[in-house]
Amino acid sequence: MESVPRLVFASARQWAGLVRSGNIWRAPDRLGQDYRIDRGGTYRIFRETHGRDAVMESSGVLVVGFRLRIIGSNRICHWLFQRLCLLTTPFWSGFPGFRIKLWMVDPETKNYLGIYEWAGEDHARTYVETLMKILRPLSTPGSVWYERYPGQALGPFLNARLA
Repeated sequence: MESVPRLVFASARQWAGLVRSGNIWRAPDRLGQDYRIDRGGTYRIFRETHGRDAVMESSGVLVVGFRLRIIGSNRICHWLFQRLCLLTTPFWSGFPGFRIKLWMVDPETKNYLGIYEWAGEDHARTYVETLMKILRPLSTPGSVWYERYPGQALGPFLNARLA
């Protein structure tokens, strides 16, 4: 596997191309919607990002959960994080196969969740293995987890978990 910095910077270069071609955008469709997640908790969407690249492989769902270490339960820090996390978009949205990311938070516990639609199982694996290397040092020990659902479409996945 390539190094984390190399993959992240490659993503940022790809993101710039997606922006120039209009192939990345934010969507308001599901904002504020709550979903019950298998690992426990009800999460609310606070941002939705869509992308379109040339990867034609079948889609799957990737779910990533974590609790940020340094902000704990501080309301102001969470408010700030939910607005500033947009700045990380270039570093993950240019990975090959990215389709959709739902940015979510459990309003009670302040745990975070990303639900993604990803094209290609190998692409999803590369992304999540890279993300784990970044998230683990930033998160409360033992709080980082992920589950992959290959071949699962995002719509039915979400419909089954609507709160």
